[in-house]
Amino acid sequence: MTIEKLAKSKANAVPNCSLVKYYEAGVPQWHMEVILTMLKQKNLTVLQEFILKFISAGIENVAEIRSFLGINESAINNAVAVLQKNSFISVDIFYSKLKLTDKGEKALREAAIIVPEDIEYALYVDGLLGNIYLDTRKLYTQKELHDFDIKPVNTIIDKPTQDYLVYENVKRAVNTFKKSHAYEQDKLEGDLQEVSKVEKTYIEYKKIYVLVFMNNKSGDIELQAYEGASRNDDYGIALQKMYINNTRVFDFDSKNEEVDNPGDDSLIGVLPKEVIESAKAFAYKDSTIDKEISNLNTQLIDIKENSQDEDEIQKETATERIRFLEKKIAEMENERKGADRVLTTYDHRPLLIDALDNVQNCVIIVSPWIKAGGLNNEIIDRIEKALQKKARVVIGYGISEKEDNDEWIINKLSDIQKKWYGKKYLNIIRLSNTHEKVLIKDNEFMVITSFNWLSFKGDPNKGFRQETGYYTESKDAISQMKINLSQRLGIKL
Repeated sequence: MTIEKLAKSKANAVPNCSLVKYYEAGVPQWHMEVILTMLKQKNLTVLQEFILKFISAGIENVAEIRSFLGINESAINNAVAVLQKNSFISVDIFYSKLKLTDKGEKALREAAIIVPEDIEYALYVDGLLGNIYLDTRKLYTQKELHDFDIKPVNTIIDKPTQDYLVYENVKRAVNTFKKSHAYEQDKLEGDLQEVSKVEKTYIEYKKIYVLVFMNNKSGDIELQAYEGASRNDDYGIALQKMYINNTRVFDFDSKNEEVDNPGDDSLIGVLPKEVIESAKAFAYKDSTIDKEISNLNTQLIDIKENSQDEDEIQKETATERIRFLEKKIAEMENERKGADRVLTTYDHRPLLIDALDNVQNCVIIVSPWIKAGGLNNEIIDRIEKALQKKARVVIGYGISEKEDNDEWIINKLSDIQKKWYGKKYLNIIRLSNTHEKVLIKDNEFMVITSFNWLSFKGDPNKGFRQETGYYTESKDAISQMKINLSQRLGIKL
């Protein structure tokens, strides 16, 4: 699930509050490369087993055993040394006599030995919660956070040393990990004896989604954290405490951005009146559908999360319920398709992503500003993939000569233009005074809106901006808009 879809589904999740911001955050994780000493069961070699059997039968002299077996002295001595090292036998040096220990007797009965083995492995310490765990999921570097416009969260836990790795906590983490990662069990075979050494320690980041709600009366902020679609209350509480303690866990947007007045050149007039009236008429019904889909999705997540520990009969019932809910959600989603409708703030971003991911011929995006809040690496990657499949992408931007765009992003687009697919399929056109925000995907749909497609940031300090748009699939309206934009952009659409 993308953060845009999550924000849309949870926009009304907190009573008497508005969702005023959402963002991707990087939670610090201490990556510790360690040496784990594992006690592993291994089969006795034939020679080791025979030596233990001779000792058990009362033949305790090394020379006598060697004579009976007819094996060279070096091989016998090496086998004896291994048995002694692992405390299966004791050796009387003066009389060259061997004796079985209790551990050796047990090994002989089971024809196996327990031996220590050092392995290199990665342990993680959560920088907010302090818990120790093992994992194989992809984490992010500091550079990747910057590239993907993910906000790093400061660590609460100081750099952990070997003393932090308490045996019981590490053993619990290893055992928990082995239960859910069968393919790692061979490497982690056996029981943990100790953490022998910490080779190196550094920070990586786990991506989470953060939703910021503001109480409509008091102005208080409430934070919710999600890993995918699953809410993580521990992270939410930790971030809330950091916010209360004046730690910057998110940034409000600057006040000087995106204060524009559509004025006389707004393209809303291009939409036929019947489309606008139809969209307004659908607005109430659409809101009801959204709430119902959100409730159904919540039920679906709860059933999926809680069905793991149930017996077979309960799992079968849960599976039937899941199928019913998925079918109901699909039916309600289909009810929205094709309808002229009014869009709210969090309806927009998923449409931009859909347009870039599924375009067949051409995507047109008109937006006054280009900034990292909207045109981040995620969108840039999608633009490049659309171009590579020979779909045209047209971007019109620019509201004034003194506009405050993120030039490094514009430079990235210029670099893409230099590639073969960019030269042929990417149009970037700087306009002198555009207030319009338009999105057109093929001849499939069009959105005219107040939402800044390529720079959106909400600002609670200004009062939460409710971005409103009109969505239509009217072929006539799309055709008229393309004619209008062709004149403004100076290219054929």
